[in-house]
Amino acid sequence: MVQEIIRYWNYVFTTKLPKHIRKWVDEHMNCEDIAMNFLISNTTRKAPIKVTAKKKFRCPECVNTEMLSADLTHMIERTQCINYFTEIFDEMPLKSVEFRADPVLFKDYFPDKLKRFNNVGML
Repeated sequence: MVQEIIRYWNYVFTTKLPKHIRKWVDEHMNCEDIAMNFLISNTTRKAPIKVTAKKKFRCPECVNTEMLSADLTHMIERTQCINYFTEIFDEMPLKSVEFRADPVLFKDYFPDKLKRFNNVGML
């Protein structure tokens, strides 16, 4: 079921997302997650989803300046993405929501071998 949903939204992203947005994402190598949330929110008229790691990865001794997020302009560019995508969609489809489903708050006590996705949140 989950695989079908992922396939469906990948198909919609590839075929129905405005070409200007796909071009922006390809040229900037950034904002594909924002574009997907714009697409889903615009289609479903529901709040977007945000998927992040359970724990923030920290590595003080790592010096990888090739990461996109290491560039100081990364967050500025993501703001530009939101502004540009809003212009293309002719509205702001992202809705505010006051709900948080935090995996830390919803611990289950099943053995790892019985969990279907036992590596979720692990780095």
